[in-house]
Amino acid sequence: MTFEYASMREHFDLSAYLVLGPDDTHGRRVEDVVAAALRAGISFVQLRAKHSDASDIIEMARGIADTIAEAGKSSTVPLVIDDRVDAAWQARCEGIKVDGVHVGQTDLGVEYCRRLLGEDAIVGLSANTEHLIDTVNLLPEGVIDYVGAGPVHTSISKPDAGVDALGVAHNLEIEGIRTLSTVSSYPVVAGGGVTAADMPALADTKVAGWFVISAIAGKDDPEQAARELVEAWQQAKRHRA
Repeated sequence: MTFEYASMREHFDLSAYLVLGPDDTHGRRVEDVVAAALRAGISFVQLRAKHSDASDIIEMARGIADTIAEAGKSSTVPLVIDDRVDAAWQARCEGIKVDGVHVGQTDLGVEYCRRLLGEDAIVGLSANTEHLIDTVNLLPEGVIDYVGAGPVHTSISKPDAGVDALGVAHNLEIEGIRTLSTVSSYPVVAGGGVTAADMPALADTKVAGWFVISAIAGKDDPEQAARELVEAWQQAKRHRA
């Protein structure tokens, strides 16, 4: 199927990755938080609406896509939808500039995501262990585009992330991220409890960037919060160059 808008699969920037949905913004419009983050230099947006119906997700995606367009960044900042491949497919069919999806290990298989969304869509996949990374590395070429790894630390937005069946937390911390980003054949974006203080250590690994939820979407001033993270990362990368 040919969609109205081509995705940004060939050129996207994972360095400053915002994840958010209506549960994360303290009653504010998702679009308003996205607009603030874009002003601060956020380079990638994921809509994560775990408790919303497909129709609501599609309308939120429309609003975010319009916000990205109004900022003049439709060709530089991708929008992907978390988990809901059905909503991403319908949004693309309706001409909404949704660039792809990000899915977890228990969601629709990435091979089927690729079939549904087409060759130009961005497909991201979560993987938080070396075993999973090894499995991801064996995927046929062209199925996925990047890996999301975490949690780095305990996450406010995802308190169950990294928690096993016995309730024991297994945060990756920086050394775990260093290992995963080294063995992965795909670019890795790392997150989960990440703050500006983590940027020098993250920049010392092979990650392509960081992702956050509450560290921007949950702040009283999301633009300033995003700017602090973006500037800390950029400064750390300049120092490493």
